[in-house]
Amino acid sequence: IADGLSRQWEGQPRNSGLQDDSEWTVSEDWEANTGLINDMLLISPVDEQIAKNLCKRFANESVFLEVVESILQMDSAKLLRDRKRARHRASQFLIEDGKLWRLHGGTTVRARSKVECVNREEAKQLAIKQHEENGHWGRDATKIALTDRIYSPKLDATIMEAI
Repeated sequence: IADGLSRQWEGQPRNSGLQDDSEWTVSEDWEANTGLINDMLLISPVDEQIAKNLCKRFANESVFLEVVESILQMDSAKLLRDRKRARHRASQFLIEDGKLWRLHGGTTVRARSKVECVNREEAKQLAIKQHEENGHWGRDATKIALTDRIYSPKLDATIMEAI
């Protein structure tokens, strides 16, 4: 729907000699509003040893284990509902260089393309290191510094336990 200003010349005779683009119109298709979204990913096989290492690393982290199994399509024995939920969750993750990474979209304030996923034990060690090396600034400063590099479930509780 156009506003009054854009309709002020509606119905008026057009001067065909002018190059004013007055015949041009905006497409009302959804692509015109959102832009074309191409999710192009390079799919390469993951080494079996890498898959085993990731499953072992995240054995105690059910969220990450579910994502790894979904990406590697190791969840065929699970219920369809659980597989669909895992596939949806896995759309925010990727496996690259033997590590699990979480992709960040446009929902965060600080732009980061991806952060490494770590289990709680690794997050605790990183929190201790961050807290000791960069000053004893407390939980919030430690969390801000860590979330720029890692993603871990229950990171707040892990940081509190570490410091």
